[in-house]
Amino acid sequence: MTDLLPETDPFVQAKRGIATTGTTDRERALIELLAEHGAGEGELLAAYERLEDSVDSPAIRYLIQLVMDDERRHHRVLGEIANAIAWGDHAAPIGTHRTPPLGAVHDDPELRDATRDLLAFEHRDVQALRALREAFRDAQDTTIWALLIDLMILDTKKHARILEFILGDN
Repeated sequence: MTDLLPETDPFVQAKRGIATTGTTDRERALIELLAEHGAGEGELLAAYERLEDSVDSPAIRYLIQLVMDDERRHHRVLGEIANAIAWGDHAAPIGTHRTPPLGAVHDDPELRDATRDLLAFEHRDVQALRALREAFRDAQDTTIWALLIDLMILDTKKHARILEFILGDN
């Protein structure tokens, strides 16, 4: 992404981590793959920004902004993974964001119960959103509402996948 300063660019921070911590060849290769993909995400985001600037339609700009939000999050997450690999257990500079280690997974009955409850809710929510989507079928050619509900269904499925991971249903 073009708006990041070297001290805040997660991939610059990861490369500093490589130099500081002495990562393995495999770790360096993974970080390089992440950095390459991150650069691609940055180029893609710049293309979306150019498109957004060239569009007059508020609805299309709104949709492009939704995509850009996802692309920014993707770029951030790639950088956080790269930093987790690069810095490992070492102390990273202040402001270096990385994914937390999974660590030992506890079999906390309260966590499992709450996670199962949330997973059940997400499954019900997909069904409710599908019914809502059907109610908007006649507006799908004149509004973006049906598309937005479709996106909510996809997000809800993503939420369910996260909860399944927490339960150990990888």
